[in-house]
Amino acid sequence: MNRRSVSLVLRLAALGCFLLPLVTGCAGSSSAQGTLTLRVWYSTDDPVERGWSQTLARQYERSHPHVRVTLTDYSFEDMNTKLQLALTAGKPPDVAYVTPRGPGIPAYLHANRLLNLTSAAKKKDWASALRPGLLTSYNSPFALYGAPKGSVMAVPTVVAAVAVLYNRRLLARLHLSVPRTLAQFESDLAGAKRAGYIPIGIGNGDGWLGDDWYLTLVQSLVPPQALVPEQRLQPHFSFRRPGFLEAARLLKAWADDGYLTPNFGGLDAQEGIDLFFHGATLFQMISSSENLQIAQDEQQTRLPVGVFAFPRKDGGSVMPQSGYLGWVIPAAAQHRGQAIDFIDSLLRPSVGELIRRQGFLPAGASAGRAAGLTRLSSHQTWLNDYLNSLKTAQPGLYIDAAPIANLNATMEANVQLLLQGYEPPSFLLTALEESYATRGAKGSTARIDGEF
Repeated sequence: MNRRSVSLVLRLAALGCFLLPLVTGCAGSSSAQGTLTLRVWYSTDDPVERGWSQTLARQYERSHPHVRVTLTDYSFEDMNTKLQLALTAGKPPDVAYVTPRGPGIPAYLHANRLLNLTSAAKKKDWASALRPGLLTSYNSPFALYGAPKGSVMAVPTVVAAVAVLYNRRLLARLHLSVPRTLAQFESDLAGAKRAGYIPIGIGNGDGWLGDDWYLTLVQSLVPPQALVPEQRLQPHFSFRRPGFLEAARLLKAWADDGYLTPNFGGLDAQEGIDLFFHGATLFQMISSSENLQIAQDEQQTRLPVGVFAFPRKDGGSVMPQSGYLGWVIPAAAQHRGQAIDFIDSLLRPSVGELIRRQGFLPAGASAGRAAGLTRLSSHQTWLNDYLNSLKTAQPGLYIDAAPIANLNATMEANVQLLLQGYEPPSFLLTALEESYATRGAKGSTARIDGEF
């Protein structure tokens, strides 16, 4: 994936302002006239999002004329490396937008490098500004990495949710309908294959989309509430259960039957989305973190698409969901007060609406309410589908996000091997069980970037 860095343009605010502190990189330096520079680091692997992220900086500057925001985009991998180094050196940015998974927030908490935001969250009532219960559920796992129980260490502004993108034109051509059960979903796959189309689009070079397929299929077969003990590391939980094995067998069968995008293991998630919009693929498992790219591809190709939550075996639907990346403030940030105000500004309904219109699923409490929302353009009906599915589907869990250092990596690596035919379904369960039972002492040591 392409990586770029954003240069920090330093200007003199008035005659008499000293140049030396600026060119030596003093974080958040202020000019003689009182202009303050707030340094923000932002994680994304999406080239479309890199361009859009600057909108957040400009939006804040318009309402805070005394503040200049320098927002630098980093890939997930670069952020994980650079922020660790900056935190260790005591010269971090004022605010960072980072993954809640290892090697992100858990590593920063373990090193005691983040500011506790509990007091600010209470004073500004951030819990009420977000979807009910989201701030608590998002921060709860951090207690296992050293955060005080019940504290707020990070704030999400976007929801991550797994769903299925579908080609409306192709579905109609094949005389099929949006599946309401797992059996109907499988029937649609077979129909697309017989007609010479690609039933399932996937680019799994990154590993995390195969991971999403597996954890969603599990929750099509197993009630999500039965998986809560896994998130809490309860010792009686086990991956060696029928639903986990059936999900693995289904994935392998679909791969063996040629249902997946050719060369899926050599394509990253972004390339998989682009191939879907060539028009020959029926279904594509997506994360809402890909929505900006979907919006761009849809606008360019005018391919009519929709979104539905994955059907459960016995009817109904399920949608794994959580807060996505979180805004954190390093303990050594130079401008803590302004950084808190920056995060607070992102929770306002006007910014939530801006986020929604770009294609994200906003985490704000007002998201999805009919009143006060600007109508989406006609070619974004798929986003309305996404928002409606988020309301109506049974909330699911990211079982790869249990607080075990290498569980996510173990699932990504072994699902990929399963799909490529190198491992049997039972081995996936064995690998996950070993990682879980040993709390990470066994399992994959592959490096991941925390994207989901």
